[in-house]
Amino acid sequence: MTPTEHLDQLLARPEPLLALAPMQDVTDLEFWRLVARYGGADVYYTEYFRVHPDSHLDKPILASITQNPTGRPVIAQMIGNDIPSLVRSAKELQQHEIAAVDLNLGCPAPIVYKKCAGGGLLRDVPRVEGILAALREAISIKFTVKTRLGFDDTETLDALVPLFVKHGVDLVTIHGRTVTQMYRDGVRYDLIGAATASLPCPVLANGNVGSHADAEAVMRETGVHGLMLGRGAIRNPWLFDQIRQ
Repeated sequence: MTPTEHLDQLLARPEPLLALAPMQDVTDLEFWRLVARYGGADVYYTEYFRVHPDSHLDKPILASITQNPTGRPVIAQMIGNDIPSLVRSAKELQQHEIAAVDLNLGCPAPIVYKKCAGGGLLRDVPRVEGILAALREAISIKFTVKTRLGFDDTETLDALVPLFVKHGVDLVTIHGRTVTQMYRDGVRYDLIGAATASLPCPVLANGNVGSHADAEAVMRETGVHGLMLGRGAIRNPWLFDQIRQ
């Protein structure tokens, strides 16, 4: 069974898909090994591969793919804005055992968004569409996107949803905050739910899920197919199994 087939199998179950969020300099190979020991996620996202004209696949991040200790599918995440470089990196990543290639549209770190990458791309929706079109053509496996609601407003998501449909994105993760909101209170699960209702592909909700009670409430409010857990899994590596139970 290929990694993509494995992901399809997990998505076909009635239970929510539980993903480990990509957190730079945190969710590396050793962290994956730790989380897998305590029940583990259903799917693991790599830290983001920085992509630019002179970039190469980061070897420590690539090790998470080539030495995957989890027995679960891996999704490789890229961050950048140069289309030829993103296409090149996507093709290189597909030579490895991954289930999908993911585009980061949500990183809120100023050092990233000031370079018009990650969450910074949400200020330029036409540029996002160009990237989506090029990557969809270059990616023969699943193509996924992780996004926030917008840069400093929540209306951007309304413009993105039709583009995700148009360019055949296979799975979307939505963090229910804006970029400028960072990690402050006020996650808009209602907006995640509205986007989920408009998307034909599975959607994962992300943001402030720190307990099994949180997970149940978010699933009920949004109607999403699953959850992406980040900081909650750092505090509590048993979280995935607690939600399942």
